[in-house]
Amino acid sequence: MEMAVLPLSSPATASAQVGGPGCHATPKETHKQLPWAGNTGEIQLSANPADCKVDAEGFPWIAVSVQPPVSGSAGSQVLRYSVDTNFSSAKREGKIQVGEASVTLEQAGGPAPGMAFSPGRLEFKVPAGSPQAGNLTLYVGTEEPLLITAKPDAGAPWVKVMDMSDAKTPQSRRSFIVTVSPEGKTPGVYQANIQIEAPGASNAKEVVPVTMTVLGK
Repeated sequence: MEMAVLPLSSPATASAQVGGPGCHATPKETHKQLPWAGNTGEIQLSANPADCKVDAEGFPWIAVSVQPPVSGSAGSQVLRYSVDTNFSSAKREGKIQVGEASVTLEQAGGPAPGMAFSPGRLEFKVPAGSPQAGNLTLYVGTEEPLLITAKPDAGAPWVKVMDMSDAKTPQSRRSFIVTVSPEGKTPGVYQANIQIEAPGASNAKEVVPVTMTVLGK
């Protein structure tokens, strides 16, 4: 949810805020590092004149307001800011303009997106001598678009994985067709794994077990 930029002065002084140039402001802090969760804070500043224009235009995730000068402390003010939660895993940066000065807010990225897949294991039962068994679909999803890949163990040529979409494009949903072949295999149970990878996910690597039971004739 985005927060609107709040007016930064009383109606009585708003008309004097014709822009930043000509207003000399001195914030006591010009750079703040914030956590990914929603955050509020204050920065002391002095300004001449006291009704300097203050805004965060272009950064809808930042809301700002200014507390009027304290009695007996002309020009001394408190800049209050509030930022939305950063649901992206990438950090972001915004600026609050205070007259001719600026305050940079740097917000950390949120938790890395998770990766989920279904089914948790693939099981095939095929007759011996069959040139190719049926296939099953492996579904993989992430909370935000990532480059998702899936491939079988190098030592299991009897398992084939085919991506049903463009593997070069980050997506939040992918489906893979998994096929096994019993050709050349004697009756018995064969096992392998499919390696799933989604760089940038909190669980960037996962393993899906594959079992092929070759039945006797």
